[in-house]
Amino acid sequence: MNYKMSLPIAAVLLAGLCASPALAEDKGVIVAFVPSSTNPYIGQWAKGAQAKAGELGYTLKVIENNFNQAEQDSQVQQQLASGEKVAGYVWWPFENAAGVGSLRALSQSGAPVIVSNQYPIKGTEAYWTAYAGANDFLSGKTAAEILLDACAKSGVKCDKGAIIRFPAGVSAGDDRATGFQDAVKGKLDVLTVVPTAGFLEDEGYKVAAQIIPANKGQLTWLYTENDSLAGAAAQAARENGLVPGKDILIVGGTCHGDSKHVKNGEIAGTAIQSGYWEGWMAVQALGKFNTQGKVQDGETYLADNPDAPPADSDPVFKYNFLPNPAVGNSQAAYDAAKMWGKSADELCNF
Repeated sequence: MNYKMSLPIAAVLLAGLCASPALAEDKGVIVAFVPSSTNPYIGQWAKGAQAKAGELGYTLKVIENNFNQAEQDSQVQQQLASGEKVAGYVWWPFENAAGVGSLRALSQSGAPVIVSNQYPIKGTEAYWTAYAGANDFLSGKTAAEILLDACAKSGVKCDKGAIIRFPAGVSAGDDRATGFQDAVKGKLDVLTVVPTAGFLEDEGYKVAAQIIPANKGQLTWLYTENDSLAGAAAQAARENGLVPGKDILIVGGTCHGDSKHVKNGEIAGTAIQSGYWEGWMAVQALGKFNTQGKVQDGETYLADNPDAPPADSDPVFKYNFLPNPAVGNSQAAYDAAKMWGKSADELCNF
């Protein structure tokens, strides 16, 4: 995420314009609460949500907060106090635990609530209709598998390393770190886990430029939780005399931003977690519930179909997870990778 705070504190985007006004009015308004789209992943999420809302005949209103849970809580209070009748809410909290009160308030409105991006906190199940988004435990596990495979093939002696994680309070960072550490337990040693102040290159570089020299001669790998942070870590490694891919292995595990560091082999590999399709599937889940009137117990991983997204007629489950297909670290691998009809370049470079 991008922590340049120059944009207004809250931004409201209206979408669904590709649908006819009559159709949008018939289906009603969906209100989504998300962090700021100054982060390009969130911008992609909003585009996907807008596209699906228009396709289904809804009007989508996206209310952004400036990476501030207190502000988001205030926005929820204002929305509920307005008395606006809505077809449902999509809830992406900035700080998952701190936002539970707002989630509860949305549920008490009587409208369906779809949680997206941040895996719901245990014990809050009564406050939301369904979850539709990434499984960050899976993201961490996939990153670990990519790294372990690279360790086996590259000749790099992989033992001690570090995790550069998302900011404190962002539960996706907790979940990714947990998934990764569970997968490497007994295989790799984690020296330290250090949070960043953000999600993009600048924040990643500041942390990597400190921990690499502080652990000189010990680090054989880094896990950074997304590729923007990984690209910055590769730069910091080079500045400290380490060649990424030879002297140190780096994995982000989630394509994010400029893919050049994966394509040129500096990053061990990646996986497609698409912001566009995550927003799309959150709105689809709400549309499914409004049409079908029920939620299936349990969880489902939406099929990793390269050519087409899942059908609107499919059932909605309590947990609906975005696919997380791995992609190799070469131009050819990137060229071959597709998800739901869009290429890796379309989904990962923004």
